[in-house]
Amino acid sequence: MGAPAKPIRLVVSLLILKYVRNLSDEDLVEQWAENCYYQYLSGEQHFQPHLPCVPTELIAFRKRIGEAGMELILKESIRINKSDDNDTAGAVVSFDTTVLEKKYHLSSK
Repeated sequence: MGAPAKPIRLVVSLLILKYVRNLSDEDLVEQWAENCYYQYLSGEQHFQPHLPCVPTELIAFRKRIGEAGMELILKESIRINKSDDNDTAGAVVSFDTTVLEKKYHLSSK
């Protein structure tokens, strides 16, 4: 049975932060415990001065969702941040997929 799963918003926000900030799992959970902005992104209402999870939980989650799940999370995070505002309509989101392709063998699309 084991421990209950972490909230999906927490884990997905950690994965997004990991790739946006180019952090290891260990560095990510340590920085999350020190950064109120990271915590707010993951749904926390109050500052939590503790680790959100152990780094191996992120590895297990990535294995559970597979490469298709990782690709979906990253695509969706870009899609929801697109703006209909004319001032930023020409903004381009740049994402380096070479790291993901090496780690998760993602296909370029």
